[in-house]
Amino acid sequence: MNFLGHAHLSLAGSDNFLFGNLIADGVRGSDLSGWSPEIEAGIRFHRRCDAVIDAHPETRWLLTQVPPASRRVAGIAFDMMWDHLLAGEMHDDDIERLYRLLAREEVPSRLTSLIEWIQVRDALRRYQELEFTLSTIASIGERMTARRRLRQTSDPRQQSDTRSGRRRHKVGDMEAGANPLADMTPWLADNRAMLEDSFARLWPDMLALRQTSVI
Repeated sequence: MNFLGHAHLSLAGSDNFLFGNLIADGVRGSDLSGWSPEIEAGIRFHRRCDAVIDAHPETRWLLTQVPPASRRVAGIAFDMMWDHLLAGEMHDDDIERLYRLLAREEVPSRLTSLIEWIQVRDALRRYQELEFTLSTIASIGERMTARRRLRQTSDPRQQSDTRSGRRRHKVGDMEAGANPLADMTPWLADNRAMLEDSFARLWPDMLALRQTSVI
């Protein structure tokens, strides 16, 4: 799940617990001793929620419906669509709380550019707009594509393969110039109603997690 999904599941907790949920994607490794106990609990709760939703039967079924070329990255698109479906339920005070927490100095450096992008565009509110959400999904795909291109041009072995006429460089079985997330956006728009129905079946199981995990 993305920011709003994790926020929904942790809003009842303390600011530190919520903050841990918001920054978890920027934290690497299992040693979380550098964080306060509440932030650590938030990070671990975020990871638990990700594991549950990734393994959920509804998520696995949805993956069978996605165009094959986009299947490897479909989880990213699903996360964004869940935020789109949840955005209309967020109270303005909750959105302001999220922005305040995301402005804290402890935010991991690998998240700073993303958080700046979110703040400048007021994305946590604008996720209500389907077109904005789809555009964001395509932009994420473009950044992934740019990283693949960079790896291709910086890896001498791949450059040698290209010059020798071998097949084009792939990362994760995707062409270095492909943007499967952008290619997936028409499917997301056409199947929004199906995604909404699927999320309605999935979300109660996620809400059940917060009963014993919120500090």
